[in-house]
Amino acid sequence: MLRLEPADVVIVGAGMGGAAFAWRLALQTKGLRIVCLERGGWVSAENFPLASLDWQSTGLGRWATSPNLRLAAGGNPLSADYPIDDSGSTIKPLLWCGVGGSTINWNAHFPRLRPSDFKTKSLDGVGQDWPFPYSALAPWYDLNDEMLGVSGLNGDPANPERAPRQFPPLPLGKAGERAAKAFNRLGWHWWPVDAAILTKARGRRKPCNNCGPCQFGCMTGAKASTDLIYWPEAINAGVELRTQQTVTAIVVEAGHASGVTIREAGGTEAFQPAAHVVVAGNSVGTARLLLASDLSRGASDPLGKNLMVHPVSYVRGLFGDSLDGPAGPVGCMIFSHEFAETDLSRGFARGIQLQTGRENMLLVQATRLSPNWGRSAQVALAEEFRHSLSFMVMTEDLPEPVNRVRITKEIAPDGLPGVAVDYRVSDSVNAMTNFGIARAAEFFKASGAKRTVEVRFPPFTGWHLLGTARMGADPATSVVNARGRMHACPNITIADGSVMPTVGCVNPTSTIGALALKFGDDLAREMA
Repeated sequence: MLRLEPADVVIVGAGMGGAAFAWRLALQTKGLRIVCLERGGWVSAENFPLASLDWQSTGLGRWATSPNLRLAAGGNPLSADYPIDDSGSTIKPLLWCGVGGSTINWNAHFPRLRPSDFKTKSLDGVGQDWPFPYSALAPWYDLNDEMLGVSGLNGDPANPERAPRQFPPLPLGKAGERAAKAFNRLGWHWWPVDAAILTKARGRRKPCNNCGPCQFGCMTGAKASTDLIYWPEAINAGVELRTQQTVTAIVVEAGHASGVTIREAGGTEAFQPAAHVVVAGNSVGTARLLLASDLSRGASDPLGKNLMVHPVSYVRGLFGDSLDGPAGPVGCMIFSHEFAETDLSRGFARGIQLQTGRENMLLVQATRLSPNWGRSAQVALAEEFRHSLSFMVMTEDLPEPVNRVRITKEIAPDGLPGVAVDYRVSDSVNAMTNFGIARAAEFFKASGAKRTVEVRFPPFTGWHLLGTARMGADPATSVVNARGRMHACPNITIADGSVMPTVGCVNPTSTIGALALKFGDDLAREMA
């Protein structure tokens, strides 16, 4: 096996966690050799589906949000996907394996966790407390906001005070104004979403033009992604980013990581020595690599367990008058935290986020009709398109050991063991969803919808893969400490959403970036 020049730090994965960590560590230290290994490649605007006329059908195939769907369509060479056995999972995992990670095809809704989310065990007797409070992470939340560029409105009364947003909020449009009036009639909290999407130009990035299909990449660069934001800065600071490099194992000797083994694009195998290893492959990829490297301490080890995915359900309301349709970022309109904190009179602990959204592209809407072909389908689609508004219920997902990522006995084409995801919707999530669906009925009555369509737990909504290597002080119940260091091997840091002990009821990317920045600073203090 080819032995490469040693590095001080090797980072596995170039998504939000790996990119933010690499930039911060390089900025805070001088003279370190920092190498990031990414199994996928770079994506540029000319690669996005929107650059071709068949973008809608491409978006359901080679650019689908699910890696399994992309593989079934012949694969996407820019995302080095691996098959995931999700037959035992109600919610199917969605991710992108390339420079930028899932910020390539995310919707860029950018909320933060709330202070109570850091101490659910102490407050409500459920979940697991974080090893530090919200206030300890706030400075890195602010730094992450500054780097990505956040559009929003200051003064939200339902969330903690934060640094002023750099840009005005995205326009609500007709659909958003309709939703806001309904929230007002009900007396519920609502606020324009915080979005990592520019509403004014910033450097070479242009403002959002409200074209809509953010999940297929952003042609203007208005939507933040780490390939545009963190990686140019990290590379300028001296970080070496190598693509088409599949890390097959972390080599551990006497409880100390000595480096990683790699399979390069042409099949060459190599060993990358490193004094410190950082893993940032999301809760599926990170757990897979650590389990494949025999870093589990046995059956009681929480590694791979406590997977959380934020199960969502939604109700779609149809209106007689014309709305905006898909004009504007589909997931970035209005959110409500009216029911985000615990109220045991509802029958469950913790809470839900309510969120209104725009329509998806026309072909996606057509495929979910039943029947979805023929004259009746055309009539139904004409009734819905540009006349609908979605009301999404995102539940807090509490950690349960039965929800997990595990490796299988088979060896996958990339040289690692196969990986499977087991996830079932809990009683708690069902109770939260029932409550949220009832609120949707009130909302659409207040908004004047003529009819509604309810969709519970649509399978291809597993954007938020969290919790499989959680933080904590006790090695018996956690995988890493408050600095992201593995209890079992202290020169391994995990810098992605897998370390989150609990996940609140909000999108996690802002928190993932903040954690990676904090962990980068933690390591920098030791290595400077």
